Amino acid sequence: MPRKKKQRDPEYSLHVFHHFDERVRKVLQVFLVQTTKEFTSFSYEILLDVAVENKAIQLKILGLQTTSLLMPSVGPARGRRDFTDLAGSYVLNIMKLDGEMNEFQLNVTPSNLVIKGAPAAPFITTSNRPVAL
Repeated sequence: MPRKKKQRDPEYSLHVFHHFDERVRKVLQVFLVQTTKEFTSFSYEILLDVAVENKAIQLKILGLQTTSLLMPSVGPARGRRDFTDLAGSYVLNIMKLDGEMNEFQLNVTPSNLVIKGAPAAPFITTSNRPVAL
């Protein structure tokens, strides 16, 4: 009898939402990736590489690094990318360093960012609920 692949829990969460940035006085489309695990020793940053081409957004998770502030703190690792000019429908591909990829559909309107679709066993969950920055 073939062995069933063990269902694993997602390693990351992606939050996409609009945020008004007081500093630049613009509405940003924020992409915030967090680990699902909390770290107890240091704050870690998720290194992200982002490419937007035509109607496709490629978000690559490159790994973790400690932040320059080596103060003990508790929480997930975070990586953030901001955009100012997204509008319409996109294919959103999120890739890990090992090449594993999750694909979603992203619809950007002036009032909301909506993510649809999910692979059968995703390594990342998605939400359009704003989180504290």
